[in-house]
Amino acid sequence: MEYSSPDAFLAHVLWTFRSYLDTVVLVGGFAVRLYESHPRAAPATVRVLRTFDADLATASGGIPLAGESLGALAEAAGFQADFRGDHIPPIMKFIPRGALARRGGGDQYTVEFLTPMTGAPVRRRGRAVVTSDIQAGVTAQRLRYLDLLLERPWRVSLAGLPGISEEARTLEVRLPHPGFFIVQKILISEELNRQDKRPKDMAYVHQVVSLFRRELLALAEDVRVQMGANPAWRKWLERFRRLAGSLFGGPTAAGVTEAHTVLRAEMAGSGLEVPSPQMIHAGVSRFLKNC
Repeated sequence: MEYSSPDAFLAHVLWTFRSYLDTVVLVGGFAVRLYESHPRAAPATVRVLRTFDADLATASGGIPLAGESLGALAEAAGFQADFRGDHIPPIMKFIPRGALARRGGGDQYTVEFLTPMTGAPVRRRGRAVVTSDIQAGVTAQRLRYLDLLLERPWRVSLAGLPGISEEARTLEVRLPHPGFFIVQKILISEELNRQDKRPKDMAYVHQVVSLFRRELLALAEDVRVQMGANPAWRKWLERFRRLAGSLFGGPTAAGVTEAHTVLRAEMAGSGLEVPSPQMIHAGVSRFLKNC
């Protein structure tokens, strides 16, 4: 199956799982893409990073059936399961049928379900608990701090996406609260399995701050109040503040440098102005100092 653009792929994914859109939250890079269409967003000043991974987050405990199962819907829509790693159950991604034969030949579209990591992350014999069954035959990868992306999600219409079908334009999808999106990206930055993804995550932090630059005080207050009222999240908030200070404490801090490097490469040849490290630091700091 071929797609004319990442937007067309996203629309196909969301149309496929439309009966579950009130159960899942679209997270990751595609969430940043759709933030642009939210009424509270300001006009974009930087190009949103390209992504080819549709990540759908759901609460712990699995997803009740809503008509056809997730697996049946994926198969009918032209996706096949791709199992990765030696975990039990394995990490599962849905990819366009036939993509396995083309792997290595270009960008790879994938769909993955995610769920919060609860309980012990390691079994008694030392094996990491990486996945959970969310429906028969469908697993989700467990991630720390994912709970934040399920808290008070926002809704946005797909009507503003170019090059998608008319039927897909009728859909609304749930996105993470932008403030919690920023917090979660910074919290997971210290996870060992995220080090190769951290520079792009730092660029996403800047892009969300830029898109909601007129809303930063309100977003920060939401984060401060909601996380401060939850004893477990209060500890996360303290950790977030510590990490944020390290990553975005000045124009030469690691998070600022990584974000600038990614944005410079992404925007090369676009004719758009690449935000300077000073601009990135100033924008993110305005959010952080109010959390």
